[in-house]
Amino acid sequence: MNFLIELGKAFQPSHDAFIFMWILAALGLIAVLTALERWVCLKQRTDYDALGLFEKVKQFIENKKLDEAFRMCASGGQRALPRILAAGIKKAMEEPHLIAGCMAEESTHMASALEKRLNILVMFGNVFTLFGLLGTVYGLIMSFNAVSRPEIAAIEKSALLASGISTAMNSTLVGLSLSVLTVMLYAFVRARVDAALNEIDRYSVATLNILIPPDITQRKLTALNRGSDDEEVADADVTPMLNLMVILIPVLLTSSEFVKLGAIELKLPEAAQSGAAGGAGVQQDAKLDVGVVITSKGFNVFNYFKAEEKTAPQAVGEKQPDIPMVNGAYNFSALGAKLAEIKKKALAEIVRTSINIPADASLFQLYKTFLSKDFSAVRVFPDHENVKIVAEDKIKYETVVSVMDAARGTRTADGNVTMFPNVSIAGGIIQ
Repeated sequence: MNFLIELGKAFQPSHDAFIFMWILAALGLIAVLTALERWVCLKQRTDYDALGLFEKVKQFIENKKLDEAFRMCASGGQRALPRILAAGIKKAMEEPHLIAGCMAEESTHMASALEKRLNILVMFGNVFTLFGLLGTVYGLIMSFNAVSRPEIAAIEKSALLASGISTAMNSTLVGLSLSVLTVMLYAFVRARVDAALNEIDRYSVATLNILIPPDITQRKLTALNRGSDDEEVADADVTPMLNLMVILIPVLLTSSEFVKLGAIELKLPEAAQSGAAGGAGVQQDAKLDVGVVITSKGFNVFNYFKAEEKTAPQAVGEKQPDIPMVNGAYNFSALGAKLAEIKKKALAEIVRTSINIPADASLFQLYKTFLSKDFSAVRVFPDHENVKIVAEDKIKYETVVSVMDAARGTRTADGNVTMFPNVSIAGGIIQ
């Protein structure tokens, strides 16, 4: 059900390639109507008992009752076999030497009527694939343009690009689905038309051989010459599908590599600026100044709300870290919880400048409220998405990366929250 909902969203104007989705839907409707019209026409042209009709015509011809045979066939209206037999019987009463040519001419006309617009189904089968590819390529271009903006964080770029590629592939899915459906409809109708033409040939030639009995030197006819034997029968071409795969596979591989390389974004550290702490509120232009110092004993976390470290700085080695190691291992879960607490306080101060929120609002509620409204004019904590990371010389690279992961986002009971996606690596120890 979720898949159908997501597919339906691709038809909304907010979707990059929605115009291609509507084109595919319109062409799909035309293809289905064309196949339905061909099926109805085929049923009307072949709605008769061919064997029973032939037996009655044969009996009339053998009893020299050509006029009765003609009237019976003429009563068939636009049906294929009765019209061909009526043309041959009528010519047998007027100019017997032209019977074969007259029946072949009428057979050609009926064959054209039965095969009319079948090539359109073949064309639709190929066009669906190409339009699906076109919509996907356009959607990928829009997705890459969207994540190329410098103001978007790397972790958000990965999510946006993955979402954009997934959405862009909807047009390919719809195009291929319609193409498969059209090819199946064409194959089914084509088989029915071929069966009808074979039946027409069988009983038309049998009637012709009765009207003009062959002598010893004349070979019996086995098929009417409709003048279309040398024409190439149109068939579905799967080349566009192969081209689609050849083009999309390198594109998607390149996209995956782009996502992997863009997973970590580093920025140069900004000069630290202390804001006024505590009290009745937060001053305008106050900086959050979140920093994580990785030492051999654990983590030290600095921020705007930690007034005591800013007013009475100490060397890192002279005191115990804020988050000490546990059993010789870094406590990344405690670090994430501490950073989540800081993020919650910062978002609360930002949101309260414009909206009244409950004092017990959760981090996820504050985050969703922040995303739902425009707080660009708020001058409180403009660096609330930034974090500085400092590590001692002997700290392993894997530890630094794990700290980055803990700082970028957290998972709550209500959903995921992006905390500090903009990471700065600074040298030395923050005092």
